Amino acid sequence: MNKTLRKLLRPCWRTFTNVLPAKWHVVIDHVRVFGKLPNLNNPRTFNEKIAYRKLYDHDHRMPTLIDKIAAKELMAARFGPDFIIPTLATFESEKEVNFDALHYPCVIKANHGSGINFFLRERPVDEKRIRRELHSFLHRSYDVLYEEWAYSKIHRRLLVEPLIEGGAHGLVDYKFHTFSGRVFAIQVDVDRYIGHRRCIFDPNWVKMPVEYYYPQPSYTVPPPAMLPDMLRYAEQIGEEFSYVRVDLYEIAGQVKFGEVTFYPEAGLGIFNPPEFDQVFGAQWL
Repeated sequence: MNKTLRKLLRPCWRTFTNVLPAKWHVVIDHVRVFGKLPNLNNPRTFNEKIAYRKLYDHDHRMPTLIDKIAAKELMAARFGPDFIIPTLATFESEKEVNFDALHYPCVIKANHGSGINFFLRERPVDEKRIRRELHSFLHRSYDVLYEEWAYSKIHRRLLVEPLIEGGAHGLVDYKFHTFSGRVFAIQVDVDRYIGHRRCIFDPNWVKMPVEYYYPQPSYTVPPPAMLPDMLRYAEQIGEEFSYVRVDLYEIAGQVKFGEVTFYPEAGLGIFNPPEFDQVFGAQWL
């Protein structure tokens, strides 16, 4: 099926899956991506365990930790204000955004999802278009799209932060896959907006022979100078959960909190080779 046809059929597919019972929706998505039924009675792979969590693990702590605004407040209270990127403003809706008062360059995010960011280097000329985009951000329902329960419990708002530039490969994301307070793997995302690449290391910065959803970069990714501190933060944040991914940055010699997620890639992230789905799953006890 070509890309144009897939694009045309996507709204129909979403309408169909969105009216299904949650379990059927999760099962169909898993079959669509992996070509087989998920084992929800005794999940063994990483993606099966995410599918199980979406359906059955409704830990009351999750919504607060994945709410970008609330999580920053928690992390600042726990580790100090220097651990977070400053919050410039919050808004209840796109109508409240005062473009005159914003400090540029900045990024506007929705607090309830992933990858829904708008980057502004200067005051926009077409403010109506930006408001339409922000309106669509606030109405994107991850609990409906992917059955990620915790997002249904978040009061949706907009968050404004200073835009932090990265180097030649953008701002590098360090994502710590943490199982029961132990970092097993560090996912590194680079070139996010010019050809997304991803590689995975163990805690000693030995590269793992695996691709996860995105291809590996062709160049060597060095370890962050603050790696020991990052590992410590990730393990402290993750110590109360069987699995959580803790996202951190290294900015101007400081570790900065990014976000926390309990449903990476919505449980639909393909490993290559596929055996690593079992390897990651085995860490999740």
